[in-house]
Amino acid sequence: ERLRALLVAEKRRSMLAGNATAADAGATLSVSDEEVPVLVKEVYKRADIPKPRNLAGIAQEIPVAEMQALLLANIAVTDDAIRELAVQRGVAVKDYLSAQKLPVERLFLGAVKPVANDPKWTPRAELNLAN
Repeated sequence: ERLRALLVAEKRRSMLAGNATAADAGATLSVSDEEVPVLVKEVYKRADIPKPRNLAGIAQEIPVAEMQALLLANIAVTDDAIRELAVQRGVAVKDYLSAQKLPVERLFLGAVKPVANDPKWTPRAELNLAN
């Protein structure tokens, strides 16, 4: 999702650099599959990440798939982002259960419990049913 957001931001930037108005660039943008390679190259070019270089120190031209892999590998995931994702997932479950005609006043979201870096940890969600 973060990479997709970077691609949309790059598309918006290129629209503003062209002859699009600010209202056009401010509209909800989507990135088509045909635009992805061009936008990935531009995002990669602008990114402040370690890039493969030749003997002269100039960044090498690499395939788009490798550019995407390097961009994804260098996206920092903070504890706040993990906590926000957990809350979003909890809200989605609560919304689903309320859509199934469960009384909303009986549905509660618990506090997010972050897990310390444990090599045996696996992603999971806990659903507690209690009276």
